[in-house]
Amino acid sequence: MSPRSARPQVPRDPAASTALLTEVMTRPLDPGYAAAARRRAETGEERSRSGRGLTWLALLVIGGLLAVAGVRAAAAEPAADRGRQALLQRIDDSTGRSDRLTAQVARAQTDNAALAARLGGAPAASADAQAGGLAVAAAATAVTGPGLQVVLDDARSDDSGSTTTSGRVVDRDVQIVVNGLWQNGAEAVAINGQRLSSLSSIRAAGEAVLVDYRPLTPPYTISAIGDPTALQTGLATSVAGRYLQVLRDNYGISAGVDTRSGDDPMTLPAAPRLDLRLAHPSAP
Repeated sequence: MSPRSARPQVPRDPAASTALLTEVMTRPLDPGYAAAARRRAETGEERSRSGRGLTWLALLVIGGLLAVAGVRAAAAEPAADRGRQALLQRIDDSTGRSDRLTAQVARAQTDNAALAARLGGAPAASADAQAGGLAVAAAATAVTGPGLQVVLDDARSDDSGSTTTSGRVVDRDVQIVVNGLWQNGAEAVAINGQRLSSLSSIRAAGEAVLVDYRPLTPPYTISAIGDPTALQTGLATSVAGRYLQVLRDNYGISAGVDTRSGDDPMTLPAAPRLDLRLAHPSAP
């Protein structure tokens, strides 16, 4: 006998099958599943309300922290501004005091030279004339005469007047122009009224240009005493003149050149500080 023929046969009841189909069609979901779904819906609603409450609480806490931080920042900002203004005022006061002392030193040197010439007679006058020539070369005395002015200013990127990084005048730009003026016959040079000597330095500190450790602000006016025509021609044909053209064309830096004749001379002050490096006694 085969296994299929050995399986017992179950009698079929047509009424029972009809009742089962009716139940499936009218109630497709078991009552237990429906009850469980209702419980999950009720529980989920409660969790959602609790979550919304925690969210609002967190937002209130964060808002409070931001408000406190804003109040503290607003309170600290005026203090920082006051400190910055006080520092700027101290710098301005110190610079003004230094300028006044420099002017006093220049007047005292002039008075001493005149007094020595009156007291010493002809030998003293000759020595004073020689010392006067050396004083001009050493930037120890003020000078007046014709010459040339070169004005360098930062490039402006737009109508708002903002300055780009590549269009900012740096210490190297000023150095090249000054060296070009010395090379072409300048007898005395000053930058924004700051007289240069043979020991002067032109350096940078951040975005500021320092001349003898004194910060200057643009525009940078480089004034040179000498023959205006020779200075202008020599500067235009030198490396410094070509460098100025590159600054204009490639970086938009303003570089103006203006001559000053004898009818409209320039006056350059003495150097504010002179350091003695070498001295020996003169012959009797």
